[in-house]
Amino acid sequence: MQNQTRVATNATGSRSRAEFEKRISMLPKEIQVGLANQSLQAVDTAYYVVKTISGSKVIKMFKDDDNKVVGSSNISSGKLEKGNYFLLYGLQLLGGVGDNNDSPGSVNYDVVPDYMRNGEFEFKANGTVLVPNTSCEVFQTTGKDTFKGLWILDNPKIIRDQQSIELNIEWSANAPQNSYLKAILRGTAVIKA
Repeated sequence: MQNQTRVATNATGSRSRAEFEKRISMLPKEIQVGLANQSLQAVDTAYYVVKTISGSKVIKMFKDDDNKVVGSSNISSGKLEKGNYFLLYGLQLLGGVGDNNDSPGSVNYDVVPDYMRNGEFEFKANGTVLVPNTSCEVFQTTGKDTFKGLWILDNPKIIRDQQSIELNIEWSANAPQNSYLKAILRGTAVIKA
């Protein structure tokens, strides 16, 4: 009876959380103990950063001089805070164009524009390449039953605390003026209970 309850909980819970639970043994022992004694908890979360790409063909979405600013980023210095481990379940990339008075937080974002779909990206964390050069076409979700611009990883990755995160994107045509990109890392994070 107890096993049936656990299976039902996993089936109805977050897919990201279920992937996280499969990988708990990959976390440091102190994190495993904290999760077991409930001083830590696993929560669904989305880390994001917004960058202007006006006139550009290349962008580094996470930088070590980034600061948390509502509407622009909720991650500082391009890395997770000490003790924060994160299972990256999906990458989401959105584009938007504002007017001269808009800030990153006031732009409406949608699937990436056509000139970006022919580009490519690379994602690095934990001192290694987690996603090698891949077509930005994976972010084209029009007509699909998912969040706009969300690419779900077949093999989710754990990102360790205080390790540089890089999402580097390149495309062939200069972006129009007042263009922005928003990158969102979706998954499950460990936080204090």
